Parts: sequence; structure tokens; C-alpha cells
Amino acid sequence: MALADIAYLAYVALSVSVVSTIEYFWHGPRLPRWDLKFQLRRDIMHRIICRMVPQLTDDSTIDSLDLPKIVHDMRAKAMPPAELKPEDGVYQVIGIPVRDVPIDPREFTVDEKSNNPGEIAVIDAGTSNKLGVLYEADMRGPGRTINCELVVASNIFNDEQHEAQLECRPMHAGEKLILYFHGGGYVIGSSAMYRQLIAHISRESSTRVLGVDYRLSPEHPFPAALHDAYIAYLYVLQQGFDPSCVVAAGDSAGGHLALSLTHLVQATKAPMYGGLVVLSPISDMARDLDSRVRNRRFDYLAPQPLASPLATARLFYAPGRRISRDLISELSRPLVSPARGQFTNFPRTLVQVGASEVLADDSTQLHARMAQTKHPGSFVLESYDDMLHVFHVFFDRPESVQALGSVGRFVKDV
Repeated sequence: MALADIAYLAYVALSVSVVSTIEYFWHGPRLPRWDLKFQLRRDIMHRIICRMVPQLTDDSTIDSLDLPKIVHDMRAKAMPPAELKPEDGVYQVIGIPVRDVPIDPREFTVDEKSNNPGEIAVIDAGTSNKLGVLYEADMRGPGRTINCELVVASNIFNDEQHEAQLECRPMHAGEKLILYFHGGGYVIGSSAMYRQLIAHISRESSTRVLGVDYRLSPEHPFPAALHDAYIAYLYVLQQGFDPSCVVAAGDSAGGHLALSLTHLVQATKAPMYGGLVVLSPISDMARDLDSRVRNRRFDYLAPQPLASPLATARLFYAPGRRISRDLISELSRPLVSPARGQFTNFPRTLVQVGASEVLADDSTQLHARMAQTKHPGSFVLESYDDMLHVFHVFFDRPESVQALGSVGRFVKDV
């Protein structure tokens, strides 16, 4: 991060803190569970996020947008890699050689016609073609590696077994593993940025966690990230982990990716993992749900409407493409809007969300769809009053402690 950016952040923190503190003591907390520290952190984060990118409402300037530069500037201002202190745990960078993970491209060819009337096929022809192109590029290219980080919390790290613990192989029969996908709206983020959150999850679950650095947009739009997630899962199985002992997890866009991966695993008939954990996930890319406006004054996130060319859905799926009925129809597919898929054969799932976050309705509507299955008890929704998007990262909050503890218990019970 450049010196100018650090100076700017300091200025924002100071100016916002003054206004926010006055408001807090004059009007009281914005929400009942907020203390001054929490409100200050929210307001500072919100101001920084709003200044990171132009705020657009339509496609009137789409032809003049320099998307690569906008995203480059966003990444330059994003949080640096998180430190992992010895008392928190250790990590090891692991590369997945894509060519070494066997994939049959015919797995991606699925008839668009569903056996159930009104049901949308998971893999449509367009997505099948895109996945096939990505597969061919990997086979013909110079050899690509998906970078990952294997995180081991301090409470399960053993000096005598440290070499084995830092290899992505089961240390004993039935050992569990969490396959984790970070957030960042599909344009920023890395496992390194989320090390502390991943270490907390490892500690609470007493389980090693493999964080995956999937490809980002706009350089690699849909379905590149999903392709990487699928390869990472097959790699884990290749290393000897029993699928029933694997838990797929993620936050925000990473939660979306974990949901989409589950639909893809179903469609390809690959062995299904034992559990799924999604924290504040995006679940519907095809419309602006009410909470994205209703909770805007509370959350630090500032999502742009679908009509904006900088909307998460459009940057992720088709950067630079104008909004149209055809585009919205494509965004409604289950691999893009996983809440619109079928959940009959989904694994046990834990969904956690802040009740006051902009993506609150993504979780509640997702869970409502899940609850329509024959086994609604397999899907658990936990909503935390007055909390924001991925509130888990506010580690000093009791809600974070409670939520992460619940994630740990869920994983242990898989």
C-alpha cells in the first residue's frame, strides 16, 4: 500500500471518527447492540469502500469505463495479507498443479432439459461450453497452478507432526478438512487476506482449513472461479480425504462460490462432501433484493444496483456487457444465482447472516428455498441481530465468538 493511500486512510479515519462520535453521543447508537467502537469501525469502512470505486446507477458511461484500472485501484487499496501470530496458528502455501487433477470434460455436458417440469438445468449449454474452453486451455497451456494456504490453528498444531500437518493429506482415517473460499466480490481478496478468520474457524472446529485462491474477475469472469473450486475439491479427494469428511465453506462471494460448487458437484455426479457452511453469502445475482437498500444505512458494504456496470453480478459474470433481458436470464441460472437451484440432494448446510446487513435477504430467501425440501432440518439459518456483513471478522464482538463457535460445532458434527 502506497504512502499516499496510508495518509488518505488516516485522514478518513480521523474525519469520520469525529462525525460518528458526535452522532453516537447526540442520537445514541444507530442500532441497539452497537457500542461506539463498532459504530466507528462501520463508518470508517463504509466511507473507504464508497470511495474505492465510482458509484454508478446505469450504463450511460459503460463505454468509457476503464474496468482494468478501476479494479487495479480497488486491489491497491484493499487490506494487505493478514498476519498470523504463532499463538493463532501456522500456515503453508500449497500449489495445486491443475494438469495433475483428473477431470473428464464430459462431466460438464448436461442436457438443458430437466426431468422435473419448471426446473432449470444446472449446467446450460453456454456454461458447458465455457467450462470446456477452460479445461482445454489448462490442458494445452504451459501448466497452471492454483495457489492455496493450508491453515492449522495453534490448538491443534503439533510440533512433532508439523511436517505432516502442513501437507494436504489426511493424517488418519476419517480426518476432516474444510475447503474454504474467501470473499471479496470476485474482484479482490485472497486466502492470505483472510488468514485470521480462517485460523479462527480452524481453532473452533479443531480442523485444518485449505483456503483456495481462485481466479478473479474481470480478467477471469464466470465460470473461472467455479472451475478452480471444482479442481480444488477433486484435488482434496485425490489426496485421500473422504468426501463425507470434507466441509465446503466460504464468506460473501466465497459463500456464493461454495453454493455454486455444490450445485456443480451434484450435476457432475461427483461424490458430495459432508457439509456446507456459508457466511453472509450472495445467493441471487439476478435482482436487487430489498435488504440491499433497506440495510444500506447500517452495513459497511455499499453494493451497486444491477443496473450499474460495476455491480458485483455483472463484474463477476460479464464485465463490460450492457444490461439486458438476456443477461438477466443468464444471471438467473443456478450456478450464478444458487438460491434458484434445487436442494434435494444438498449436504447439511449452515447459513449465518447479520440481520442488518445488505445481503440479509440473500440468506433468508436461500434458506426458505432450502426448507422446501423433504429434509428441511438439514438446513440451518442463524441470523444475528444488529450485525453486519461477515461480522465474524470483528473477533472481539460476542456475536462473532458465538457464530464461530457454532461453525465449529457444526463441522465437528458432520
